[in-house]
Amino acid sequence: MRRSITLLGILAASFALLGCRSEGGIGYSADSYTYVSRTWEPKTISVIDTRTGETIWTLELPVGKQLNLKFVTGTGPNEYYPDEIQWKVVDAGNGGIANATNRLPCPPRDARRLEWVRRPVPEMPGTELTAEQTQ
Repeated sequence: MRRSITLLGILAASFALLGCRSEGGIGYSADSYTYVSRTWEPKTISVIDTRTGETIWTLELPVGKQLNLKFVTGTGPNEYYPDEIQWKVVDAGNGGIANATNRLPCPPRDARRLEWVRRPVPEMPGTELTAEQTQ
């Protein structure tokens, strides 16, 4: 019986470490999010500094792609931006945030807002909007 409980615990920990990502996030407050852009729901994701209203980061996620994003506390360069946003864009349905090479300092948890907007639909894969088209 004791061996079964130990094995079950190891199995549960293994699944937790795999980093399965579902759209919207991981289901608990770990400041980790997942967004998928689809033909009828193409997404643009932004991080807003609520102290100034400034948009500090924006990504027009291509259709058929998935954004895995997380905020890491205490890794930023200074008091004003003490945290860091880390992200990775992968094919929809694949990958976690491990080995994210995209990083940017960001405001602390209480001074940032993560939001997304839907771009005009339908948007087919490979027809992403350019900066000129969005203005």
